[in-house]
Amino acid sequence: MNDTCPTCRHYAALREQAKRAGDYSKATDYEVLRRRHPSHTVHIPRQPGKRCV
Repeated sequence: MNDTCPTCRHYAALREQAKRAGDYSKATDYEVLRRRHPSHTVHIPRQPGKRCV
């Protein structure tokens, strides 16, 4: 995660909130948004063997 990006931090916080609520579909959606939001100039690769949620 890009700790300096406010959008990354926001999506990560929303993801964690959704996970705590048991909404893993929404948590995954927030992870996808975090990885794809436009201020990133490079693709953030998925970690092999690790789940996003």
